[in-house]
Amino acid sequence: MAKRAQKARATRQAILNAAAAVVGRQGYGKASIARIAEEAGVSHGLIYLYFENQQDLFDQLLPHLGEEMLRYIAECSSDAETFADRERLGITANFNYLQQNPALHRVMNEAAFFSPQAHQNYLRRMAAGYTRSLQRAWAAGEITGLDKSELEVIAYMMIGAREFLLERYAAQNNKIGELPEHVKTTYLRIVGRSLGVDIAADHSKLASSG
Repeated sequence: MAKRAQKARATRQAILNAAAAVVGRQGYGKASIARIAEEAGVSHGLIYLYFENQQDLFDQLLPHLGEEMLRYIAECSSDAETFADRERLGITANFNYLQQNPALHRVMNEAAFFSPQAHQNYLRRMAAGYTRSLQRAWAAGEITGLDKSELEVIAYMMIGAREFLLERYAAQNNKIGELPEHVKTTYLRIVGRSLGVDIAADHSKLASSG
């Protein structure tokens, strides 16, 4: 029974990975069940054992990828003791994950039109993680000069800033390059100044020593 469940999870994972790869290359509009099945190396019928239809697969794709990215970022920043540490490690992990999984960028962008509810759920899930990190820092007295009610707004602003920096400095031809260090440092400096936290200084030291 356990082996059967494990195999089912692996098959579902393979289908979602295939869907991400197809959407990443060709977009949702050309991501037919036939193409996804071919990419995954499975039959059409098998896909319908795991997803009701194409839209159900699309609706589950972005949340699945988002959770994978959050787990990766959490693992990479698990040793962080302060908000400054979490933010430095977090932005590096964020872009490292996207470099390894560039399809997520296109999946996320096009989901706003092809799977709007999944897109909204994804944004809320991302913002919830940022908000919890900000709340921890606020409760510990690391963040000053702000009301607790403002932290969710700041979380969405940080998500938006990262996305535009990704578009401008790292994304090209369905590939994700490294975010230049001066861009990362500027981002951290502005975030730090707005929250009363000195993030960029330590990041610059780490970058130069690395």
